[in-house]
Amino acid sequence: MEVLSPSEVEQVSGAMSDFTTGGIAVISIGFAGGPATAAFGLLVGGAMLVVGYYQ
Repeated sequence: MEVLSPSEVEQVSGAMSDFTTGGIAVISIGFAGGPATAAFGLLVGGAMLVVGYYQ
């Protein structure tokens, strides 16, 4: 067996980060509730998406 280089790991790993998938889930659940829940979900989920982008 051979150790993979970081660029090879990035090529194989096509999944989203945990913060990105969590942010999408929080936004989706927020819109399932009322308007205040949607606003809060958008705020928290958007912050999680930003963290996932820079991760």
